[in-house]
Parts: sequence; C-alpha cells; structure tokens
Amino acid sequence: MAAESTAVVLCERIDALADALRAVGVSPERSARLLSSAAAATMAAVTLDALLEEAPPAVAPLEPIAAVEPVEAPIQLAA
Repeated sequence: MAAESTAVVLCERIDALADALRAVGVSPERSARLLSSAAAATMAAVTLDALLEEAPPAVAPLEPIAAVEPVEAPIQLAA
C-alpha cells in the first residue's frame, strides 16, 4: 500500500514540475531531461517502498558480546 501512495504523490509532483517548467519557459529538451531524471528517481523510490513492504520483519537484536581483555603475545625478534 505504501508503494502505491508513494507513486501517486511522486507522480503528482512530477506533473507539477512539468507545469512549472512550462510556465517559466524552460526548453522542451531541457524539460525532458529533468522530467526523465525525476521519473527515474520516482521509480527507484516506488521500488524501494515495494521491497520494504515485502521484507520480513526485523529479527531481534543480538545480545552484546562481553568485552575480552587483550592478551599480550610475546614478541619474537629475528636473529
């Protein structure tokens, strides 16, 4: 459900961007490049939302490991 909501909101924003670009007289070529980038970002966001919806619930956090005192190893010098 979140992916659909994200898609609707972002598509509305892309439409608003297209209207704004036209209103200020941005060239069609430049507008196309900007809208193409916005569409690609939208697809990535919707895909991420969809993947997160399908993800299994997070596992419980692991118990912390007790700190271990470092052990000094004897230094061996080359002869």
